[in-house]
Amino acid sequence: MLFKRYHGTIKGMERLRIVFCFDENLVTQVQAAAASLLDARGPDDHFEIHCVCTEAAGTVQAPLERVIKTRDPHSSLITHCVENPYGNAYQVRDISAGTYLRLALPGLLPEVDRILYMDADVLVRESLAPLWKTPVDGMALAAVKGAVNLSDKWEWNSSRAYWHLLSEMKGGYINAGVTLLNLAEVRKRGLSARWHELTEERFYYQDQDILNMTCQGAIAYLPPKYNRLAYLEDKDFERFVTEGIYTQEEKREALQSPAIIHYAGDKPWKRYDTNLGSFWWDYVNAQPDLKDLFDEEKARRYHGPTLGQRAVRKVKKWFGRET
Repeated sequence: MLFKRYHGTIKGMERLRIVFCFDENLVTQVQAAAASLLDARGPDDHFEIHCVCTEAAGTVQAPLERVIKTRDPHSSLITHCVENPYGNAYQVRDISAGTYLRLALPGLLPEVDRILYMDADVLVRESLAPLWKTPVDGMALAAVKGAVNLSDKWEWNSSRAYWHLLSEMKGGYINAGVTLLNLAEVRKRGLSARWHELTEERFYYQDQDILNMTCQGAIAYLPPKYNRLAYLEDKDFERFVTEGIYTQEEKREALQSPAIIHYAGDKPWKRYDTNLGSFWWDYVNAQPDLKDLFDEEKARRYHGPTLGQRAVRKVKKWFGRET
């Protein structure tokens, strides 16, 4: 494992530990996500940002250092370039095996007991200090309920036993794109070995399904404002309130003042008219060190099938449902 480190001047300051896990396809997106995190921070917020990436993504070190230094000299960057231990993991929906890297965090970060994981396709819009202080004693993780009817997806999983376990979660199923991990509890429960075993099984939502299945009963729930899924519409939130998944106040916060917008599904840098994509483009275009990394005109020209439509076609074909 290659290990590089940039030290910020952080003496006497408590830092929020953040981690991004990615491969070479998301280097620029991580820069944008990290920049938004730093720009949205409170006056007393400083970060220890870990980047766990495949060796092919090792070029991220220098540009990320610049992103950090120009925004907060008291934050630090630690880059872990690793050979992906999940190269044989099950892949679906145009998502590479790099998504499984978060499952390796308990072993890769042995000195870290608590860390906030975020996908690269997020836009942070306010301080995450309150999220960082969420109590997770005795819990493996804290995350936002996914609030999606996944029964039609779970039946594609390889095992009826797994499908049964996941379907039992119903409204308690979490989206793992923003996850506060209690790594100490994960190690105590011996979950890492089980996670590794399950990576070669067929799960529609891959490592997210694995986390949900193995952490049942050890999940704390965050307000949906901390993982506002961009593809959800107002009517979806109304349904989730009716079903008791979210409260009215949680719905209001998520719709009116999301702390983190998560572009799960279509990505604004690929498809300009993605729901809430204008927030991402407005932010990126206002940053001199980011605006030239993305092709806005190309994104505006794309009007093909959505990511969801492409994924369903591919999965049906793989499972023999479509010729």
